[in-house]
Amino acid sequence: MQSRRLVVSLRALDDLLEDYSYVADFNPAAARRLLDDINTKMMSLAQLGITGAARNFAPNLRAFPYRDRCIYFVVTETTMTVLRVLHGRQDITAADFSSAGDTNEDN
Repeated sequence: MQSRRLVVSLRALDDLLEDYSYVADFNPAAARRLLDDINTKMMSLAQLGITGAARNFAPNLRAFPYRDRCIYFVVTETTMTVLRVLHGRQDITAADFSSAGDTNEDN
């Protein structure tokens, strides 16, 4: 397995912000821990070169379940791009990944 640079799409950042806001309404400290934990897991997946399981919703889409969420991403030889971070119980369709390629290259 090969280490990759982590890139997080704007939609994935929105997903994480939505999760944070929901949890923070009840427990701000838990919300921060959740975000820190998911961010650490995404960095670990990229560094360890883990490629997850294939999904049919978008070309080359992979998924890794974590903490009741599913991290959806695509990998190249050098990059792991997280497209979405959605709750594991959500019904997912191809529409959830349309225009998900907008990335935040500053990560």
